[in-house]
Amino acid sequence: MADGSIDVQLRRFDTSQPWGFKMQGGVDTGFPIHVAQVNPKSISGQAGLQNGDVIISIGRMDVTGSTHQQARDEMIRSGNDVDLTVRRKGVPVKAAPPPEPEPEDGGAYRDVQPKTYQVLQKELPQAAATGGRPASIFDKKKQARSEYTKTDKSGYMKAYGQS
Repeated sequence: MADGSIDVQLRRFDTSQPWGFKMQGGVDTGFPIHVAQVNPKSISGQAGLQNGDVIISIGRMDVTGSTHQQARDEMIRSGNDVDLTVRRKGVPVKAAPPPEPEPEDGGAYRDVQPKTYQVLQKELPQAAATGGRPASIFDKKKQARSEYTKTDKSGYMKAYGQS
């Protein structure tokens, strides 16, 4: 367009899909209505909307003299097909902070090994050397097993603490 404004067309299937941008400003706030933040992977980000774009019109309605609520209402009235006219970088907005650097140890995750794995790791070399197998709960006599693994007469396992 001649005045440096561009058209951005936003289309979605239904109202459950968010547009993906944050609108701020209005005559009631003393700032022009503008795009404060855009999610780059959202509908608006894919359509080319950028942080700091001043919204001149929503649909056919000129919003340069509108309150924030009036502009918001017009977005809702437009439904799933919204045509915006914007002026690029008309309002300076704070840039998103750079991502945090990765920790040198590769992340916050610890290498956790379950106790069963630790026992097997210790017993497998001994069992392989003797040609046998690692120890098992079933090697113990039924009376020596913990209360947790004993069964009642029906054959079902008891819950821990169940009599």
